[in-house]
Amino acid sequence: MTMSNSSLLRAKAIQAVKDSDWKSAILINQEILEQSPKNLEAMNRLGLAYLKLKKEKEAKKIFKNVLKLDRSNIIANKHIRKIKNKEKTPDVIFNHNADFIEEPGKSKIISLHRLTSRSQLDKLKIGQECYLQIKNRYISIVDDKKKHIGALPEDISFRLSKLISDGNQYSCVIYKIDDKQCCVQLKEAFRSAKNQQLQSFPSKKINNQFNLGEDIILEKDIPLGIVSTDEDDENQNEGLETVMKKIESSNS
Repeated sequence: MTMSNSSLLRAKAIQAVKDSDWKSAILINQEILEQSPKNLEAMNRLGLAYLKLKKEKEAKKIFKNVLKLDRSNIIANKHIRKIKNKEKTPDVIFNHNADFIEEPGKSKIISLHRLTSRSQLDKLKIGQECYLQIKNRYISIVDDKKKHIGALPEDISFRLSKLISDGNQYSCVIYKIDDKQCCVQLKEAFRSAKNQQLQSFPSKKINNQFNLGEDIILEKDIPLGIVSTDEDDENQNEGLETVMKKIESSNS
């Protein structure tokens, strides 16, 4: 299979998944596997297509074949578990950013707060790219149409707001969706020169051990010039300003 043909088939396979055209997805991924039998990405897409067409026996066989080649494959392991537990399988988008591997200090899987409606969550797909939008007292995670999905916890919002204002950039993909929660994977895509000594997602154990004093560096110049994009609930959370007052009190 030539590089151009391989890329074209992959693009068609991904588009079939995005369009929920599961019959086409099966045919296209089978064609890819005929020419590249160990293509794990195509195998996972094929397994998903079988699942969506309620062909669990075929899907299970495909995912088990993936695990024979890669025992730690996250997508295959998740689908095998869901089949076993008879859980509903949300749609998945396969892209290079959705590796779901946590790199210490640079990436983190986070459960969102302030979730959007159930109907809106049902439209999301695992692996779907989303974006960070800084608001008054938290960071909102939004889809490509800038619709709110959920919010990062206050402590992470506080830290990333400062890092972003100093030049850092982050990618974000949907990691997990179920009836109780929505989780995203945040990954540091770029670290600015000003933040070279600062981890985006530091280990509390490391901070306590070495007493890095990062909080002092990050707290300087807060509150930020954050753009207000909606009217926050005044009494729902303490917010970043209250956190800062507490910090100032404890340092005085």
